[in-house]
Amino acid sequence: MKLNGDLFKVESRMEGLPEGQSGFNIILNPDHLIYKAHFPGQPVTPGVCILQMLQELLSVQEGKQLFIKNIKNAKFISMMSPVTDSRVSVLFSSVTPEEGGIKAQGVVARRDDIDQLFLKFSIFLTDESL
Repeated sequence: MKLNGDLFKVESRMEGLPEGQSGFNIILNPDHLIYKAHFPGQPVTPGVCILQMLQELLSVQEGKQLFIKNIKNAKFISMMSPVTDSRVSVLFSSVTPEEGGIKAQGVVARRDDIDQLFLKFSIFLTDESL
């Protein structure tokens, strides 16, 4: 299920980052059906959807369809709500080719306060679906 353009949209690519880093500024859609069920009256972005966002953003960045093959680390630090946190930054602190795919590390954070983290991650992606 593609989430880009539906659950979230890319507002811009992050600029002025140190070499080797990249990122996206995104906007969450608080009216999306997922938030009606997760959770009514107090919407929270499901962790699996955040991981799917990472996959889709890296696919855009790399110019090819990628799939998460391995989640080496995913530490969910705080809940991400489209009501209080609709503007989010996804920062890839490193994206490096490895045998058979790409390793990506980074954070998902509140845009106006990059120290307010939602997720710290280290994932391995490949262009082959399972």
